[in-house]
Amino acid sequence: MDKMFELINSLNALTKAVGALTEKVTSEYLNTFETIYDPAEDEPQAAEAPKEQPAPEQKTETVTFVQLRSRLSEISRAGHTQEVKELIAKYNAEKLSDIAEADYAAVLAEAEGLV
Repeated sequence: MDKMFELINSLNALTKAVGALTEKVTSEYLNTFETIYDPAEDEPQAAEAPKEQPAPEQKTETVTFVQLRSRLSEISRAGHTQEVKELIAKYNAEKLSDIAEADYAAVLAEAEGLV
């Protein structure tokens, strides 16, 4: 009977350890940013093309979610993770996808000011 209790206790400890590991991995995954599209890798000819300087009146360019997420990811990896989280919270959002599309350009402009 003692062996059975040892087995049950071991299984309970293992279950708790797996649960804690799962929770840690899940929270770390949710708190990171992923780069889905990298023009340098996905379109090498785009990276080689000379970049034109935009005219001052073109500053109201539309920012997509993918562009915003990509840039915030770079800024976060550069050591500004907490500032990025505070910036997202400033726009009354818990996560990046909660930010209104109309605010993407403003968020990106503020994020550029972090680096």
